Order: sequence, then structure tokens, then C-alpha cells
Amino acid sequence: MQPKLTALIVDDEDSLRKLMVMRFEQEGFRVLSANNGDDGLMLAETEKPHVVILDIIMPGLHGFEVIQRIRQNPALDRTVVIMTSAKSYKPDIEAAKKLGADDYCIKPADFDELVATVWNHLKLRAGISL
Repeated sequence: MQPKLTALIVDDEDSLRKLMVMRFEQEGFRVLSANNGDDGLMLAETEKPHVVILDIIMPGLHGFEVIQRIRQNPALDRTVVIMTSAKSYKPDIEAAKKLGADDYCIKPADFDELVATVWNHLKLRAGISL
């Protein structure tokens, strides 16, 4: 039996974070969560999740700083990172992709679409199949 995949949800919006945690648990993931960039980065470095759903605007480390540090860590090179934000500004989307985001979802995200995006990128980046 294949071990559970791990997802890390990093978002300072409590209700949205809890909904994402529940949705990814329903999908069969072991889910970790953090409400700020500092804790999110620490969890990413210690737990090495398969996927990180990462908000941009948060207390402590900004989402762009978190993804930059994730992408600098060779132990996390196969980790899928999906950036999320209520902002749909093209410069933010381009910055996220330039920093190494696998995708960018505008909040409030359709959870089914978000999960499908995650599975697609897990196949592409990490070579994980369903």
C-alpha cells in the first residue's frame, strides 16, 4: 500500500484554510496547516510535503518569500507549490510563476478545480500517479 501523500495548506484566513484541509483530507491526503508564512516554511522544511497550497498575503513571511525558500531547498525540489490569492493581478501571477509556482489559483477557489490542479501537477513534477 502506497503511503499517504502529504499536503500543506498555508493561509491566514481560518475558515478557508479549514475548508481546504477538509477537502484534501476527503481526497485522501495527510494534511498539515499553518496560518502564517513562518510556520508554513518550517512545516515544509521538516515534513517535506508533496504539495503546498500557499497564500500570498500573510503575517510573517510573505508567500513569495516562502516559495523562494522552498525552491532553494534541494530536499523540496519535487514539491508542488500552488499559490493562492484573492488578487488576480497579472504581475502577481507572473511573479509567482517566476519564483517557481506550479500554478496560481484565484480565491475563492473552486475546490474541485484546485484538487484537480494539484493532482495534475503531482503527476508532472513528482511523477505521482493516481
